[in-house]
Amino acid sequence: MLKVLLPTDFSENSRNAIDYALHYYKDEECVFYILHTYTPMAYRVDYILGSPAYVGLGDNWQSETEAQINEFCSEIEHLNQNEKHKFVTHIALESLLVEVLKVTSKEEIDVIVMGTQGATGAKSIFLGTRTRNVLKVSRCPVLVVPEGCFYKKPEKMALVTNYKRNFSADILAPVKQVLSRFKSSMHIMHINEEKQLDSIQASNKNTLDVYLKVFKPNYHWMPNFTNKTKSIQVFIKELDVDFLTMIKHERDFFGSIMREPVIKKVSFCVEIPFLVIPVND
Repeated sequence: MLKVLLPTDFSENSRNAIDYALHYYKDEECVFYILHTYTPMAYRVDYILGSPAYVGLGDNWQSETEAQINEFCSEIEHLNQNEKHKFVTHIALESLLVEVLKVTSKEEIDVIVMGTQGATGAKSIFLGTRTRNVLKVSRCPVLVVPEGCFYKKPEKMALVTNYKRNFSADILAPVKQVLSRFKSSMHIMHINEEKQLDSIQASNKNTLDVYLKVFKPNYHWMPNFTNKTKSIQVFIKELDVDFLTMIKHERDFFGSIMREPVIKKVSFCVEIPFLVIPVND
């Protein structure tokens, strides 16, 4: 049975991500872990030291939040009514990042599905701090659902790669699962940073082709614009891609994407779901 972690702050964006997950996995037997966390503003100093002003804060928060998340979950179950789906609620007076790591490890979570922004997220910024942090540290795939992105069957799936790292069956398993379930077409995007692939890149490309051969992937070379995110945006628009995939190595293509100022300060204007697959270097 698939185990899916659904972080929520009860915002519209996180609820949209949950709705997307319920549709996306409608034919799969799943346990959905609905996770809500809260860190008091004084958590770092006064709360930890047991200041009298914060005595009982945990108890009050827990009782109020348990009622809120139970009502939230009941509403989801009522609207979903899928016998293949089960729900487990989890709350913690802790940072989201710490609790995500705890729950992912303890419950052996298969995938995390979350929105791009929380309740206080600025509309001009695509990836909120919490989402970025989860992407950086998660050891399981993370499916990110942009604000206002409603479920539709993935027809065209894209994988962005520079061919500088080798591929394996484990790395590509989530990609193959999507292709098999939805019969999507597969498009491999490479940003043209060099005139031709070197021997390592060529070997990795051949390995990728072997693993995905049955899906008849299409290979594309994109110009290297002012930044990599621009290349991705143009590619998605030109091919009408509706599902994006990236493989995350600690010091590789995904890392450079995350470090670009367009991500940190302005916007990564991707309006389709994207799946980030971690690889432990």
